[in-house]
Amino acid sequence: MILSLIVAVPAAAESSAITSVSPSVAYTGTTTTVTIGGTNFNTSSVNVKLMMDGESNITATVSSLTSTSIVCKFTLSSSKTKGAWDLVVVNEDGSEVVDSGALTIRLPMKLTAISPETAKTNEEDVEFEVTGSGLADITDLYLSRKSYGNLSATLDDIESASVTGTFDLTDMTEATYSVCVMDEFGTRRCDLSFEIATDDVGEIDISSSPSGASIYVDSEYMGTTPDIVEDLTTGYHKVSLVKAGYTDWAKMVKVTEGDTTSVDADLEAITLVTTVRPTTEATTMPTTIATTRASTIAIPTAWPTATTTTQASPVGTAGILCAAGLAVALVAARK
Repeated sequence: MILSLIVAVPAAAESSAITSVSPSVAYTGTTTTVTIGGTNFNTSSVNVKLMMDGESNITATVSSLTSTSIVCKFTLSSSKTKGAWDLVVVNEDGSEVVDSGALTIRLPMKLTAISPETAKTNEEDVEFEVTGSGLADITDLYLSRKSYGNLSATLDDIESASVTGTFDLTDMTEATYSVCVMDEFGTRRCDLSFEIATDDVGEIDISSSPSGASIYVDSEYMGTTPDIVEDLTTGYHKVSLVKAGYTDWAKMVKVTEGDTTSVDADLEAITLVTTVRPTTEATTMPTTIATTRASTIAIPTAWPTATTTTQASPVGTAGILCAAGLAVALVAARK
């Protein structure tokens, strides 16, 4: 009898593989949850990261793990390089599985303004411009409202910071709609509003006394009085008149479909009030005149002080006697 010896050889472990990545795009400045489908992932522990040549790796936080699915989160700073990154799953045993270019990092889409912000229903070619950022890859721009079908625009020029195109508003319901965009990855963004107004119109015949006043309807210049402002949607509109030298005039005026509403304004002249200020004159201070009056106060005579007696000089006395004798002699001689 021949015995057969069969030796069991362990089967080689099957390698891991990535079969799907959803979503396939993430945006700078956000935290994105990514679900990775595949086979033979290590159920004990895996490491998931994004890699690009010349860039630092971006490591994910794993929140759920099975052999066929990994759910993880990537936090992307605003400075991360835009483009396609490789997604890498590293098993506990060190084996790696790579999906090249699996996740694209992009600048987030943002809508900042649409011009115009309103149009009338049944207008066929309403030109518009939407401004924002990250718009280079959009594939659709549309008006959206709950319980209504979306109205896609015809796009003319698509750039990162602006998109231009036209809306066909034929038979569109009068309402407020959201302005939305969608990019090639299926990401949607709705940041703006657009008003579709009634196409029922009327007009206002505006005159003033005196004429020549500037006309403003809803703050938009419409000419000078007298004039007829046409194609105004039905409802109330603010009419303002402005003329130099007169008080501004304003009134809410109702426009009805197919009718002409007349407005005749009496403008009130501005009264100029002149304030006369008194002239400031120099004040002359009175001159003080000093008047000297004769004094009525008797001033007492000063008492004499000690008397000094001067004795006659002998020479002086002889001279006086001599002169007197000479005078007598002259008188006698004349006789």
